[in-house]
Amino acid sequence: MKLRTPLAQVFIGIVLLSIPFITSPDLQSGIKLLQIKPFQYNFIGYLLLLVFFYVNYYVFIPQYYIPKKYWMFTGFLMISYVIITYVPDLFFDIPKPTGPGVGGPPPQGMRPPDGMQPPGGMPPAGVSNPNEPSTLFSFRESYIIQFLIVAGLSLLMRLNAHLKQIQQEKLIAEVSYLKAQINPHFLFNTLNSLYALALRKSDEAPEAILKLSGMMRYVVTESKHTKVPLKKEFAYLKDYVALQKLRLAQDVKLTFTITGDPKHLEIAPLILVTYIENAFKYGINPDEDSEIIINVEAKEKGIALHVSNRIVVDKTLLPEISEEGHKNTRKRLDHLYPSKYKLSIDEDGEMYRVKLYIELL
Repeated sequence: MKLRTPLAQVFIGIVLLSIPFITSPDLQSGIKLLQIKPFQYNFIGYLLLLVFFYVNYYVFIPQYYIPKKYWMFTGFLMISYVIITYVPDLFFDIPKPTGPGVGGPPPQGMRPPDGMQPPGGMPPAGVSNPNEPSTLFSFRESYIIQFLIVAGLSLLMRLNAHLKQIQQEKLIAEVSYLKAQINPHFLFNTLNSLYALALRKSDEAPEAILKLSGMMRYVVTESKHTKVPLKKEFAYLKDYVALQKLRLAQDVKLTFTITGDPKHLEIAPLILVTYIENAFKYGINPDEDSEIIINVEAKEKGIALHVSNRIVVDKTLLPEISEEGHKNTRKRLDHLYPSKYKLSIDEDGEMYRVKLYIELL
């Protein structure tokens, strides 16, 4: 995606600089074509058009058109047009068509310079025949068309790039907002765990506080990064589950496994924990048999997460209470891993299951 604009600009440059060659009537002259003045004239004109394309794209449009300084933008376009029109005449004295009409005979008393008119009335190689009709790409006769095409093309390309930049900034801001929503939720659940330990006067409270400290340090320092080492995310998940386990009743069946080698893999921080968190929030009920199964596996090119829990809350409330977390996580996945993740969520009335695979390479 990032290479599309530069490649398009290079392509436009090649096209503009190729037009004087492919439209020259003296193309068969080979290397001598570069010495023919009319060709040089046209080449300078298209070279100026190319320079105008880049200046318009990188300077005029972002500094004057996008900020809505339309008068200044129009003024620079007019100056550019004058430069492109008259600068080639400063270097080359190419006769222009004269007379009552284009292609008509020259007025009386006007003769072409010696050597410019060979016998038979035909112009020498490299000099346009005034009787030939002008074409779209004959620079002298229709340069206004080329100028408008180049100006319009650079404007469309720049506005398209500007729109994509705005969308990207909006997505980044949205992801930052989603992280800000997630972080207080982690703190709330963890403090509930500590409160439960304090009520029981558990000796495990110091360990829980230490784990909380590590979790909060991870949230504060790592969540601002786009990606973190997968092994750090694993460590965070272990501390989170261990902290939640401290407050669970003995009859709650909890299975938590992390397998595979994270190696050099990296992942967006706090993107896996949402589904694990939901399992603890909605899969535990002291009045019913509760079961939570969490499997995390590091694969060769990605990460697989399987979470399932017995549905022990009011089934009519389940979609409502879990919708917001799933929605936020899906937004992050869509932004960070477009077309690189598979997510399935289903429930059969007894168990609620989440399967997520993210390709990290």
